[in-house]
Amino acid sequence: MVFQNIENSANGSESEDDFAGLFDDIDVNSNKLGATVAKRNDKLVKLLDGIGEMKLGDFRENTIDAFGDAYEYLMGMYASNAGKSGGEYYTPQEVSELLTRLAVAGKSEINKVYDPACGSGSLLLKAAKILGKEHVRQGFFGQKINLTS
Repeated sequence: MVFQNIENSANGSESEDDFAGLFDDIDVNSNKLGATVAKRNDKLVKLLDGIGEMKLGDFRENTIDAFGDAYEYLMGMYASNAGKSGGEYYTPQEVSELLTRLAVAGKSEINKVYDPACGSGSLLLKAAKILGKEHVRQGFFGQKINLTS
């Protein structure tokens, strides 16, 4: 399966733990992807091909976070369309930005960023954008009891 191959591509690398189980919650047999196996496969192939065709360049040279920005946008769309249940997974960007700016007010560098209920990770992403990853000495940490989100 392609998702297993993506996870296995990180084996033996520094990011191996980040990729382990990354796709565990994806249900490739969901009727939401299509009524037949052929239609589901077609949709998944289009998605993976679309990602593969993205011109992202060398990630080390980018000043933008294309995947992070797309993720935040899609999570916002999901939350607005899912109603109450979507709010469980997503903090709007405006709220994340306000909380982050309050937390780092007057600081140009901090030790670490921690979100005890990180859900979609919007606070962690916003902290990286506002302060800059290079100004967080010991890294970003988050935890969540609901691993699906």
